[in-house]
Amino acid sequence: MANVVVMGAQWGDEGKGKIVDWLCERADIVV
Repeated sequence: MANVVVMGAQWGDEGKGKIVDWLCERADIVV
């Protein structure tokens, strides 16, 4: 079972939301 962690070090829009939205379609659990 693979784990995916999305972490950002900057404030504001650095693309995390778009990546998480894409991953949510394929993940069983999102925290």
